[in-house]
Amino acid sequence: MKNLFFALLLLCSTLAMAQTEETIIKGKVKDIKKGRLHMLARTGEDRTDTICSCEVKKGKFVLKTTMAEPMLTRIVLEGYSGGFTLFAEPGEEYTALLSNDKSFYIKGGKLNEAYSTHIAVSDSLNAVISAQQQRYDSLRAGRKFRSASLVNDSLRRNRDHLRDFTQKFLAGNDNIILAYTICSNIEMRDMRLKESREMYASMSTGAKASQYGRIIKERIDRLEKTEGGAKAPDFTLEDVNGDPVTMSAVKGKIKIIDFWASWCGPCRMNNPALRKLYEEFHDKGLEIIGVSLDNKKANWQMAVDKDGLGWINISSLKGWKCEVAKAYNVTGIPALFVLDENNNIIATGLRGEQLRNFVQERLK
Repeated sequence: MKNLFFALLLLCSTLAMAQTEETIIKGKVKDIKKGRLHMLARTGEDRTDTICSCEVKKGKFVLKTTMAEPMLTRIVLEGYSGGFTLFAEPGEEYTALLSNDKSFYIKGGKLNEAYSTHIAVSDSLNAVISAQQQRYDSLRAGRKFRSASLVNDSLRRNRDHLRDFTQKFLAGNDNIILAYTICSNIEMRDMRLKESREMYASMSTGAKASQYGRIIKERIDRLEKTEGGAKAPDFTLEDVNGDPVTMSAVKGKIKIIDFWASWCGPCRMNNPALRKLYEEFHDKGLEIIGVSLDNKKANWQMAVDKDGLGWINISSLKGWKCEVAKAYNVTGIPALFVLDENNNIIATGLRGEQLRNFVQERLK
């Protein structure tokens, strides 16, 4: 019994040490004698946290932190733009040279080394592909079609090689690296709900549970609130006279929420079509709520008057920091949401004749 007690005590001590094991990054900052470094990590769609910080003394630094899981982090020097990416793992130690030129590096850790090697090979292949593409275009322009065909064959082989190399790498790293790659692809292409779900479903349990797997899930949860069939998020904003307007209190058989701004060229070009639509169908039950992403009331009011926007116009005057725009997943304007009389979203992204036909059909 006594031996069992000491064995359990030793096991608990070992587990406690593992939980408090530090991740350490030691290194130098080229041409910088003193300053302050921060290690940042993205912890949500719109949130980045500081993991740890340290002082740079005589050009040297030591960053120390504890983490429960591997994380993609960014090391930044306070007061300077840019930064240095690191896949940091619990209990690993890294060496680094931070600089503005190609001499910089961060070495250590299995994930970090694997990703760095992958990027180096990919960059090399992309450089070859780019040079071959330029060569191919030049030969075509010079009407040297036979030579161009030979270059094109080689170009195709290298592209296939890059694709296969990338697929093999991701298949062998079905973890935070895969989740980060998929998340970057989703955000770069601004995928809607269906595509985002499909990409998320292709990931393993480990990748889904990682830092970027959770960010993708957060995106999906947000999109579910504003895709067709979802209940439109309610909100209250002030109109041009300073009076509050609550979206759900606005009556209409069909409601269009139009996110726009005075400085948005495509929005202003779309206003005449919206005005014509409003004049034709307002008496039949159409209402429009214009949500401006302006931050200056004078500019907003001028555009409302000049474009003859006779419907409800409201704004937080916070620009892209508008909470309503965030609630509706607005990443570009104009952005239109069509609601039924019960404030369910029944269409998004419609414009011009397509929008008119949709409204006309619903108001028969």
